Amino acid sequence: MKGVLVYITLLFLPLYLSAQEGQSNAGKDSVRHVTRQYRLNETYTALVDVPLDTLINTFHRYRRTEKISPFLQELGNYGLPYTELDFFDRPFNPEVFIYRHLRHYMHHAGNKLYVDTQVPFTELKWTFGDDRKLAEQTLGVRHSQNVNPFFNIGLDLNIIYSLGEYNYQKADNRAFTLHSSYLKEKYKAFVSWSINNLKAYENGGVADTDVLDQYDTRDVPVNLGGLSEAQSTLKNMNLQLIQKYTLGGAVNHEDSTNAGKKTGLSGTFTHILEFEKGHRLYTDNNPTSGFYDSVYIDNGTTYDSLYNRVLTNTLRFDFTTGENARFQLGIGAGVINELYAFGQIVPAVNMDGSADTLGWQRSSNALVGTLFNNIGDKFGWRADGKLYFTGLRAGDFEVKGSVAKTFNEGKRRSKIIARGGVYNTGPAWWLNNWGSYHFMWSNDFTRQFRIEAGGTYSFPAIRLSAGIDYALISNMLYFNSEAQPASHDGAVSVISARLDKDFSFWKFRFDNSLLVQKASHSDILDLPLLSARSAFYFNHEFYFDITDGQLQTELGFEAEYNTPWYSDAYMPSTGVFYNQREIITGNYPVINVFLNIKLKRTRIFLGFDHVNHGLMGYDYFASPYYPMPVRMFKYGLAWTFYN
Repeated sequence: MKGVLVYITLLFLPLYLSAQEGQSNAGKDSVRHVTRQYRLNETYTALVDVPLDTLINTFHRYRRTEKISPFLQELGNYGLPYTELDFFDRPFNPEVFIYRHLRHYMHHAGNKLYVDTQVPFTELKWTFGDDRKLAEQTLGVRHSQNVNPFFNIGLDLNIIYSLGEYNYQKADNRAFTLHSSYLKEKYKAFVSWSINNLKAYENGGVADTDVLDQYDTRDVPVNLGGLSEAQSTLKNMNLQLIQKYTLGGAVNHEDSTNAGKKTGLSGTFTHILEFEKGHRLYTDNNPTSGFYDSVYIDNGTTYDSLYNRVLTNTLRFDFTTGENARFQLGIGAGVINELYAFGQIVPAVNMDGSADTLGWQRSSNALVGTLFNNIGDKFGWRADGKLYFTGLRAGDFEVKGSVAKTFNEGKRRSKIIARGGVYNTGPAWWLNNWGSYHFMWSNDFTRQFRIEAGGTYSFPAIRLSAGIDYALISNMLYFNSEAQPASHDGAVSVISARLDKDFSFWKFRFDNSLLVQKASHSDILDLPLLSARSAFYFNHEFYFDITDGQLQTELGFEAEYNTPWYSDAYMPSTGVFYNQREIITGNYPVINVFLNIKLKRTRIFLGFDHVNHGLMGYDYFASPYYPMPVRMFKYGLAWTFYN
């Protein structure tokens, strides 16, 4: 791994040097390099701009999971499974069941990014932490370039290679995407092909939580040790092809304020082809070690295997008035066909310790619809719906919507968004059908009915964002204290309040994220009452007359804290987090020190994580039996090239 990183660094060094030379002459260059990054919205009907990550602000938060949510429950090593502490960040879509605790490490349909650039764009990110025997390394490479003004091609690579501080907790995650886009007035196309290979060594947590202060981390006994050599592997491949053809909608070429926007009525036909297959493996060379209560298949070693495949075709038509019309109305409708395949190794019917391989094929058909209305640029609303009318998911439906209102202009501009939804969702296939060496169940769960309501207020000029969410869930599906799926007969309510506020005084910054949440049935769903992350740092920009260069710096510390709660335990065999009421975690602050540096398009960070290790006791657990990392020095850099 280290050799690969060195090779890639040397490969990009000439490019970096030429890019820096080009940047020093940027003021003399009359051509402006325009690079746009965007994604498709949830229905794939619109392009949503995403700012390029070129800022110095909190660059030391390099982890992919940190870009999604600051509040996570992890297993003590980056790259291993996690679960979101914010209940409303947790996915409940049955299609993502197998990889829902790993999805932020992966490249999938929900996080594909496209680039439209006038010049070749390359971004390289690399980080390294701890010493060589315990090292945590990450590598991110992105490249994109336009073949012509309309046609773009690119690639995206992310590697996490983290050995872990305790025995048998290594993570080796690799995610790769090839993507391309074609953007013209009438015809647009987007294609992406991704491969994900995620491997984790499963140690089952430490065997005795009271000996952390007595041994070095690698000498602490773990539940699944050298005899087991337990591993989980997730392999995923997904392909997406989206084609859009628009009729009507003359383009405005005269008004510079609305150049490129459609002025007349238009209709767009869209075809979406998606193919995904996933394979989860779990192996254990010592299945009778006592860690698992049951052994249903007895052939000396554990080899659990799950397989799923889905082919989805969507055809829809969306009608809209002009994009710059004072009163913009949009209506869309479509049909979806889904073809599924499931397979797994299960105990034989006669329960003699042998195994069978079973497979199932199912299908579903659904109708989808969209309705939205924008009045000027300060008020709008949108509603989306989906109804499955035949097949495996017949009877499932969802209706969700939002209303947005913007106030004032310029620095006084603020925005309120109200949102809500009703969801009637059947269980994931694997919640009703499961067979493996250590777990077996056959259920007939009814649909989970969920009502959500919430809102967000944002005021960018004062760096303020506040929100509240509420959910009422009937027949809630969860994993009980036996790590088995279960359904709650009554209703569970959850309320959550979120506040993000950044303060500044002279060159000092104080950034805060707070989350308060409460569930009505803590014996089924327990959440920390308060989760917080705060960073206090000094921001200064140095200017050098000799090099005519500017050096931005951030020096400070941050702290993360959760109030005590019964955090979910983790089951290696099934890869799920489940309810437990024996061990309380939290009530322990983790303090990190960092230095961020930016010189032109180069960013560097130095960090010292968990500096308070051993000073406040040894009860630093985010998950039962899985200690958080001890004191660790990290560093990393990011280069961005426009050539």
